[in-house]
Amino acid sequence: MKRIFVKNGWVLCLLFLPSLLFSADLNSTIITGNTQVYTSLYKKLSHLKKTTDEISLQKTLLNKLIKLKRTIQPKEHNLPTPTDQKSYLQLFDLFIQTSLEQAQNQNALQITANKIETLNRQIKDHNTTTLTTQLFYALYAKEQQQAQTKLTLQKREIRHITALLTTAIQHITFDPKAIQNAQKKLDTELSKINTSTQKILIKKERYTLLDRTDMIKYVQNRLLKLKDRQTNLSQKELELLFLRFSIALEQKNDNAFTLQKQITTYLQIHISNEPTITEDTDTLLTQMEKSILGTVDAIKGKGIQELQSQIKHLWKITNQPLFMINKTPVSIVKLFISLLIFILGFFVGNFYKHQIKRLSLKNRTITASTRTLLSNLGYYLIFIITFFIVLKILGIDLSSIALVAGALSVGIGFGLQNIISNFVSGIILMVERSVKIGDYIQLDDNIRGHVVDIKMRSITINTNSNIDIIVPNQDLIQNRVINWTMNDKIRRFEIPFGVAYGTKPQKVIDVVLEAVKTSNFNNIYKTQERYTRVVMTEMGDSSVNYELFVWLVGREILYPKRTTSRFLILIYDALYANGIEIPFPQRDLHIRSVDTEFPVSMIKGLGGTGEENI
Repeated sequence: MKRIFVKNGWVLCLLFLPSLLFSADLNSTIITGNTQVYTSLYKKLSHLKKTTDEISLQKTLLNKLIKLKRTIQPKEHNLPTPTDQKSYLQLFDLFIQTSLEQAQNQNALQITANKIETLNRQIKDHNTTTLTTQLFYALYAKEQQQAQTKLTLQKREIRHITALLTTAIQHITFDPKAIQNAQKKLDTELSKINTSTQKILIKKERYTLLDRTDMIKYVQNRLLKLKDRQTNLSQKELELLFLRFSIALEQKNDNAFTLQKQITTYLQIHISNEPTITEDTDTLLTQMEKSILGTVDAIKGKGIQELQSQIKHLWKITNQPLFMINKTPVSIVKLFISLLIFILGFFVGNFYKHQIKRLSLKNRTITASTRTLLSNLGYYLIFIITFFIVLKILGIDLSSIALVAGALSVGIGFGLQNIISNFVSGIILMVERSVKIGDYIQLDDNIRGHVVDIKMRSITINTNSNIDIIVPNQDLIQNRVINWTMNDKIRRFEIPFGVAYGTKPQKVIDVVLEAVKTSNFNNIYKTQERYTRVVMTEMGDSSVNYELFVWLVGREILYPKRTTSRFLILIYDALYANGIEIPFPQRDLHIRSVDTEFPVSMIKGLGGTGEENI
């Protein structure tokens, strides 16, 4: 009976396995089993005569579970408080190494958790579990448990090292000169390694092009050695940074906060970019700062350092290029500075204009036209200077702008022809000064008035009716312009009048001249070349026509209609007072023949007597 059981033991194993292969629930015996459970199950699978890939996989998993350590013992480190610089650095190296292991353990723990979550999802989706699935689950669960235990021990060890370093810094004498010399030697060696690396990379590229496989392998080995050497030197660099931090902290120098930031940054770039290492190191350095400087000063210094860091980060972001102008990067900072300079140039230009106006009001020798010329030219000069400064800040090459302007010259010639023409005409008017502020000009019979403003594109004319007329500058350059006050305010007026036939011309002349002479017009101008005179201009149909030539000076010349009216009234009163007839149009009708049937009364009705030339 006993022989039958042994011979057919595999039958009992097959009876036991279905509960493992096809159960929809996880077997807690397998999940929480110990070495004896896994060894027993391994022997049962080994007694099976038929071996499949699935059974081989199950045996492999069981073998892993058997060999898996049940407990994790903490590392036994001889960790006394450091008493010199060497042991101080050794303890710091141990801190970094433990933190690296902790980061690796955390990553492994996360990976194992993801595997367990995937298994749970598979079990839920298929509503079944196999022995293989449960063995995988057991392996992952025990690995997760071990990783968690190891992580707890590593955190405890990091806290212990932090306490030791914090205590030791107050009792160690550092050698700044030795640290400085070590830093110089380290920089020299790093420079040599970088130079050698670049040379080897060039050789590698050369051998790659030549398809020299043997030499490529040799070069790669050399690169790996250089990389290992550089890694070791990076560790030394980190140690020197930590020593400089410790010295600054011992001296209660604010530079310690800057060095703290340098250490964490160096860790991320050259040692490991794992957040755990950075957090552990930052916690260590902060704890040391609080111990030496006090909590308040440490928090204050950390806040200032963080503010500086944020400012640098913001500066870095704002200096990133937003777009390119002809291969020149343009950033937010450049745009902001350019905008500020434009605003500053605008205010400086307006301030310059205001100052010129104020000075001209104090100094009566500066005319309005001179004031406008100085203010406009200075304003546009400031604008042009501001424009070129902005281009310089943006880093835009003027030669590239010249190329773009050349490409757009055709479009400018057609689309902006009038604007450019008016702009150039405005410059000509300002420099030539043929038309100035305050001049009284006449463009045609309907447009005349004072020039009140001259701009780069147009001028403004204020008529006697107080109407402002905007005239493009090119109209003043291309067309005829009458400037009544270009050089002075002296003008000759021609006043036409007529008298009836039968009056002696000399009498008319004398009467009118005497009336002008005895008038109370105080703006009549008289010199040897310019004096008042009356000339006969025509013997017309109904009158003998004369013109009074009178020279006037002052503002009255700017009102021609009003001035002409004054002299016409004067002439009229003088002629009337001297009995000189002012004719009106008359017509004499001469009838050479008339129809006999035409009534004589009709002839009388036409103004005749009925007897003329009948």
